[in-house]
Amino acid sequence: MSMTDLQQSLTDAFALDTDGSAIRRNNYTDYVDYYLPSDMQEYDCNEISHSFMFNHSMVIMDVNIAGIINARYYKDVHIADEGFFDKNKLCFHRESSFVKADGTEYPYLCDVYDYEDDFLLYFTCEDAIFYAYASKEDLVPLCSRILLIAKSMNVDHTDIIADFSFKDVIDYQKKQVNLFETIMPVNGNINDFLLDPVSNNDEGE
Repeated sequence: MSMTDLQQSLTDAFALDTDGSAIRRNNYTDYVDYYLPSDMQEYDCNEISHSFMFNHSMVIMDVNIAGIINARYYKDVHIADEGFFDKNKLCFHRESSFVKADGTEYPYLCDVYDYEDDFLLYFTCEDAIFYAYASKEDLVPLCSRILLIAKSMNVDHTDIIADFSFKDVIDYQKKQVNLFETIMPVNGNINDFLLDPVSNNDEGE
């Protein structure tokens, strides 16, 4: 599959019009309920972060605490990437929206970075942030599954606002680096994907 074919396949995957009302949630946590496709396995989770396996690819899903708080207190906040991936590797960019079961339209952003044998996928919407480290074979079906999960999500905004509005918002960049370093294959390192790698050296702290 050429890069042009891959980009078209990604566009097609995100254009799938799944009826949100037909998605039955099957995972329930303190802040978010969502549908997890049967061919994805839960790897680890806590109250705001979940990780899954799809074939040999890893997916991390974080409840988007900052996005939810911004949507409550600020108007017309533009969805943006986190700015710490190498833009020279960007091979796919899409900004669009999907409609959830309640009929509400939610904007999202998706970026895919090409690292020859594997891809780094970043997907964000108001309620969640997804990261995936995927093979070329997994990338397209994984995109459609991430969109399906995002459409299915029911997030308790009220509790999140109450619990996090007056706290320092989580440092997603350092958190994601730590998570990827935990699950990255032995011949890879998340620092290879970052424009400005985050140091995890805690000496002197």
